Amino acid sequence: MRAALCCLVGIALLAMAGCSGAAQDASSGGSEETTSGTVGAAMAGPVVDVNVTPEAFASKPQPWVLTTPESAVRSYLGWTSYAYRIGSSTVATATMTMSQEVRVDSYTQLNLEKERVIDQKLTSITFGTPSIEGSRAVVSAKEEWTYSYVSIQTAGKIVGGPYPASYDTTYTVVRSGQDWVVDSVKVTRRGPLN
Repeated sequence: MRAALCCLVGIALLAMAGCSGAAQDASSGGSEETTSGTVGAAMAGPVVDVNVTPEAFASKPQPWVLTTPESAVRSYLGWTSYAYRIGSSTVATATMTMSQEVRVDSYTQLNLEKERVIDQKLTSITFGTPSIEGSRAVVSAKEEWTYSYVSIQTAGKIVGGPYPASYDTTYTVVRSGQDWVVDSVKVTRRGPLN
């Protein structure tokens, strides 16, 4: 089964926190079918062929809920994880400002340049009390993740991981019309990152 993905690949500059999730290697039970697409349309950069399993492509998170700062962060994490998994940052843009979109796209592009995507899974998150002042909120969290690097040449082939990761994070969330969206993320890693 083949489907086309469209998104742009460019120069990667910044890495966002949280990464993780276990993908299946096609040779160990994953589907041999792939979904492939050419990525390269939102920002400057080379065109890249990305192959992911149909399961990865179909694993969309729940529709985003942007009614509170905390729900905006949860939606951002779910949709950004999906974007990293399929190598297309544009699918997550409704959950963030343009400034944060540049960071997420840059990290996606960095991984595509390394011929991989990240399959990440949030295993736990604990939020602090949000500080809300008008149209701006600061939300702190403690996060636990697992993640794997997956080849973009051979769909489902794990090329690194799974690895654990732990973070202390601070999200700046801002109003965009009636919605809350993530504007920036400050990350402090606890322990090593692969």
